[in-house]
Amino acid sequence: MDFLKNNARYIIGFLVTAFLLVILVVLLLGGGSSNNPAGNSTNKTTTKKVLQDYSSTNTVVRLTIDGPVTAQQVHTQTVITVGRDNTVFSLNEGYDGKVTKTQSYANTETSYNVFLNSLNKAGFDKGDPSKNLQNARGYCPTSNRYIFEVIENGNTIQRYWATNCGSTPKTYLGSLGLTLTLFRSQVPDYNTLTANARTY
Repeated sequence: MDFLKNNARYIIGFLVTAFLLVILVVLLLGGGSSNNPAGNSTNKTTTKKVLQDYSSTNTVVRLTIDGPVTAQQVHTQTVITVGRDNTVFSLNEGYDGKVTKTQSYANTETSYNVFLNSLNKAGFDKGDPSKNLQNARGYCPTSNRYIFEVIENGNTIQRYWATNCGSTPKTYLGSLGLTLTLFRSQVPDYNTLTANARTY
């Protein structure tokens, strides 16, 4: 007992020092990190690009107007592809993409940026990703199907569709009328080029 009384302060000092060393080791090994208490690797968050971020790239946006379901010989598709460097209009015949008319117009990055900003305001990136609605075929057979795409390096990274058949299902949730007007306005002589097309 005399030994404990005489050396109490040394024993307490030793215990405190040992305790502090244990805490230091735990902190150095990362066990006390408040930012990552579970010891998991930090998750990196990715920010989705807004549409206008593509204006300086080779990413293009496309509208395909697929006309009424008719015979192969009279079925038509109108396709407008807008990119940084040009806008391409094409009129296709049948169901196999046979191009019967094409016209290209020069574009600039600034013009493309304004166009993409306008599409963004029209809700071009809003849609229903439901797998059972990914294919527009068969819907609205007596009128048009409108297919909206974002294509990056040849790969479709966004695809939604709508129709002008009223209550028919759709996946495009942006403003249909405004979006169609914006695309058609990118083709200066759109009305002339589509005069004989069976799309609206």
